[in-house]
Amino acid sequence: MNSKADIVFLNGTVITINEQDQICQAVAIKKNRIIGVGSSTEMRSFIGSKTQIFDLKGRSLLPGFNDAHCHAGNYGPVKSNIMCQPEKVPSIQVLKEEIKKRAQKIPKGEWILGRGYDHTQLKEKRHPNRWDLDEAAPQHKVFILRTCGHLGVINSLALKEFGISKETADPPGGKIERNSEGEPTGLLYEQALVPIRMRTQPNYNDLIKGLKIMNDDFLSYGITSVTDASGRNPDEIRAFQEGINEGWLKVRICFQVRISPPIIDLGNHYIESGLLTGFGNERLRLGALKLMLDGAGSGGSAAMREAYPGRPKDFGILHMGQEELDNLVLKGHKAGYQVGVHAIGDRAIEMTIESFEKALNKFPRDNCRHRIEHCGFLDKILISKIRKIKLLPILGLPFLYELGGSYISVYGLERLQNVYPLNSLMKEGIISPLSSDAPVIDPNPLKGIYFAVTRRSLSGDIIGPQEAVSVLDAIRAYTLYGAYSTFEENVKGSIKIGKYADLIILSDDILKTPPQEIRHLGIDLTMVNGEIVYLKNSNF
Repeated sequence: MNSKADIVFLNGTVITINEQDQICQAVAIKKNRIIGVGSSTEMRSFIGSKTQIFDLKGRSLLPGFNDAHCHAGNYGPVKSNIMCQPEKVPSIQVLKEEIKKRAQKIPKGEWILGRGYDHTQLKEKRHPNRWDLDEAAPQHKVFILRTCGHLGVINSLALKEFGISKETADPPGGKIERNSEGEPTGLLYEQALVPIRMRTQPNYNDLIKGLKIMNDDFLSYGITSVTDASGRNPDEIRAFQEGINEGWLKVRICFQVRISPPIIDLGNHYIESGLLTGFGNERLRLGALKLMLDGAGSGGSAAMREAYPGRPKDFGILHMGQEELDNLVLKGHKAGYQVGVHAIGDRAIEMTIESFEKALNKFPRDNCRHRIEHCGFLDKILISKIRKIKLLPILGLPFLYELGGSYISVYGLERLQNVYPLNSLMKEGIISPLSSDAPVIDPNPLKGIYFAVTRRSLSGDIIGPQEAVSVLDAIRAYTLYGAYSTFEENVKGSIKIGKYADLIILSDDILKTPPQEIRHLGIDLTMVNGEIVYLKNSNF
């Protein structure tokens, strides 16, 4: 006799993402596990006197979304900054007005922080500079971060505090922009930005408040698992643990730790401790060692083989050379870790593949699942090498939905035909998880799925249409592939008997929704570990 279920979902479109890509009607849940998948008639045998029944009325039921690369710990605290997205701050003049408003509320000498501007979308078509910020708040330290997080501008008071002047040399892996007279403009790239970012990190209480915001928002988007790719703030890891222990953090967290300059200590501490990738439990676990190799795609600092259009001497920024990268990758690989390298440009990806090849040749290991974080600009040769040594490209494909216009302005449309080539990767049998990099962009996976299926950006441009995939493949990349990237495909990522009951219900049947409408679908219910943790529509 079948065990009676705690919850049964009936009359839906159950997208299992199992080996056969079965589409079923119903699912039965007992405690935190799936105990039945099949037709509504079959699942009725699991219904007892205490079973809670949900009539899906044709809506889609999916595995919970898994964002394979985001910054969950930083997502919430950023909400307290001046939000500078184009729809809110369309010009530098509006930015100055917002800074002035914030300055009236903050004591003199303190920091005013902002995030999310896109210079390609500002009315002035340029970055703000120190003098713009000085005009708005001459008696405060001001730091406004571009949407990508790899470029930012500070004002004169902040430049003085960090000792940045005409005489200051560019740091390794970074750049201080200067005017024709050699004066710093306030715009900082990559490693030049790191000291300011580290000085303005949120305190522990703000991390806890922000983590609660993240938890609520991500659950409302159907995100039940994430890989946090920040890896540089021990307080974030402690905040994750507090949220798990107290029971309010429902999103499952796999966290990376940084082992690349100038933030190398945390990764070293983990290696020396003897802990390895996978340590922890189903709610909070240790992931990959994280290295930063190049810059941002939309910010125009990714390390490229060919110079940037209109910038004949600019090939982007590398944070380190091949030898240093080789040594760090080898160190993590030899210790037994999964290793992830941030590499967006084709030059950076080429270097990353070379480092992994060397490490694997020197110390062969099976099932490493080493990662290339973002992995933007690829060609057939690079794809072939990725397949050969079984790397995981963690694609930042949704960048192109929200920031497609920026990419086009930086690279030109023709150069983007092979950027984030999900279809080509899948045809080669390469497991390619999708990710948002939030708070860089909106974490909503349905927008990422929409772009994966249509290749149409928010700006209306079609980017690499030959790289479009089916709805099922896009869902797979946001669910099962994410679970695979953290060695958890046997317990989550698809709807299968014995797996965790991490499930979401959409507002309609995604398989019958016109592709152009997918981004407008919503989440009616989110379940994590058998518990309903978000309920928007109680009409079941």
